[in-house]
Amino acid sequence: MPPGPRAALWSASVRQLLPHAVAEVDPLDLYLADPREAHDDRPWLMVNMIASLDGATAVDGVSGGLGGPGDKAVFRAVRASCDWVLVASGTAAAENYRMPRTSPELTARRREHGRPPAPNLAIVTASGHVDPGIPALSARSVDDPRPVVIAGTAADRDALAGLDADVIELATERPEPGAALEALGQRGAGVVLAEGGPRFNGILHAAGVIDEFCLSVSPMLVGADSARIIAGGPADPAPMELTRLLEEDGALFARYVRA
Repeated sequence: MPPGPRAALWSASVRQLLPHAVAEVDPLDLYLADPREAHDDRPWLMVNMIASLDGATAVDGVSGGLGGPGDKAVFRAVRASCDWVLVASGTAAAENYRMPRTSPELTARRREHGRPPAPNLAIVTASGHVDPGIPALSARSVDDPRPVVIAGTAADRDALAGLDADVIELATERPEPGAALEALGQRGAGVVLAEGGPRFNGILHAAGVIDEFCLSVSPMLVGADSARIIAGGPADPAPMELTRLLEEDGALFARYVRA
């Protein structure tokens, strides 16, 4: 049996449906305990996304309108399980990304599982044009680690030089997923969490590097025109195994690993 609920770091009543029913669980206990073994040449890669019942990944351009208390609890638990957060520059700008931060209690829990006090942030860009005004680059605290920007040889070097970040320039024209993950592994990453967007997810999928997919399904219909969770790239089905399913107020939270 998984551990029972403990004093939650946020308010949400989450129950487990699979692999067996549990009336109330703390997502943090579950996600921190999941096995994730790094590969010989790169870290374990998680992807975390949310979608509506009709497949929308955003409302008015951002994902926040799809989530509720359960999604926030699972999102924080998933982030607590990684060493680095990896995001495409367009999503970092659209979602106004900040440096990941943790409370003292969450920091202690992370350390119990061999994670650093808080995840660091890596932003991937093909062009080199990353919005310098996002909080992760313009409003860091003195305690925040320095974020990383990963680019290829085709990126605008002048634009990169103007960023308040460490720049990793890969040898390929565009940032190739395997090389980007290997570079983060060289900086101590054992587990990397990719948070999109959909086109970046398509690049990761095409490269065959997604080990774990955490999917939140919001109980709403959105309509309009929104990208799928994985957009672009060739059709290349990759079987995934459902290892857990949680529920909170009609929202579903599934964890899949590569079969």
